[in-house]
Amino acid sequence: MNIRLASIVDPEQNTTYVVPCVVLSIIVFAYSVNFGPLSILAFYGCWLLPFALAPGILLRRPGPVILLLLIPLFFMLSTIWSDAWPATLRASIQYTITVFAGLVAARITAPGNLALGGTIGGLLVLLYSTASGGHSYDYIDGDFAFNGAFSSKNQLGYFATLAIIFSLSLGWVFRIPRALAPLCAGTVALGLVMLWLSDSATSLLSASAAGAAMLFAGFVMLLAPWLRRASVLLAATAIATLVLASHHMGVFDAVLAAFGKDATLTGRTYLWSKAFEFGAEQPVLGLGYNSFWVHGRPEAETLWDAFYITARSGFHFHNALIETYVGTGLVGLGLVTALCLLLIIMPVSAALGRKSVGSLILFAGLAVLFVVRSVAEVDFVTPHTVGSFLVAFILLRLFDHHRSIRNAAHPSMPVRPTQHPSLGRLIGVFE
Repeated sequence: MNIRLASIVDPEQNTTYVVPCVVLSIIVFAYSVNFGPLSILAFYGCWLLPFALAPGILLRRPGPVILLLLIPLFFMLSTIWSDAWPATLRASIQYTITVFAGLVAARITAPGNLALGGTIGGLLVLLYSTASGGHSYDYIDGDFAFNGAFSSKNQLGYFATLAIIFSLSLGWVFRIPRALAPLCAGTVALGLVMLWLSDSATSLLSASAAGAAMLFAGFVMLLAPWLRRASVLLAATAIATLVLASHHMGVFDAVLAAFGKDATLTGRTYLWSKAFEFGAEQPVLGLGYNSFWVHGRPEAETLWDAFYITARSGFHFHNALIETYVGTGLVGLGLVTALCLLLIIMPVSAALGRKSVGSLILFAGLAVLFVVRSVAEVDFVTPHTVGSFLVAFILLRLFDHHRSIRNAAHPSMPVRPTQHPSLGRLIGVFE
């Protein structure tokens, strides 16, 4: 049987390939611990196969690809000075492949297909948690909460938020058949229930911020270009003013109290203080990527005991920048900080452009979600995680969008037309 290459690598024609790949990826990111290494290999195969068949996917416009690979390559380089080099080498290779897969997906997956696959995958993840999950005691938060099939309620809240974002964008932004409306509505409803049951302050706050970003992006794109700039400037000023006023009025303490948190964020500030102590030992290049949390390191063993992590795995410093500082020092911290800034700057820049991008609503929600969660989680600096995959996807799509805008302003330049982000012949999106 002959399979056309376009049915795998062309965003206009590969719906039947990429949607199942996105679904599989979401499930693997959620439950690879449950399903084992074969699920990881299946994820690799989904996204490395298109590159093997058509390397031009990434090699055709390599500039932003190389830029986005700088962080994983630096993490891999830290193997040289890591005192736990086997752990660093293994994790950095896995992280590099995860990011690389996200870059391949960005070039062959239309945003509409991402939204559909994310909705289906998110729904399956939540249904599995509903069927097989239970409650557990969170030693950091100090309470019992529903955590589904995850080891942490924060992870359940995280995937519930992603499912809501994908399904909302699928029903709101993308032109879908009516037959898919119940899928969107059901996923949103179940996601909201799981988000509430998880009782995760991080997830609730980040979900609220992501929802606000999606609404604002949708509003801004209805305005004329000059009004967009004024709206974004006004919103940025209002947010900065609100943050400063909230700090002086003690609003943050009231919010923490409402979520059952104290001023120490139930132990996180202690974790951060210890991280700064450990990071100060090798402040420039760090201890080596992923080399701190290894068996036998006295400092790690002490923290596992302090926070009752009997499995002695799956724990971190609950802050992406601090985790990076310990592992890869000020150099790595600078690179990841730049990545966070890109997650803010790139969607804003796209919103200010003259060309309306419907998929920006989805990208804005995801970008804000990851930036807000970086304060308390390490979503996009670890291997085999949905954050590492999606951050690479979002940024490369936005880089490509800006390039298409520049080329449109210079029609004499030869350029391959931007792929219309449609779901085959079923649904589409304005871009």
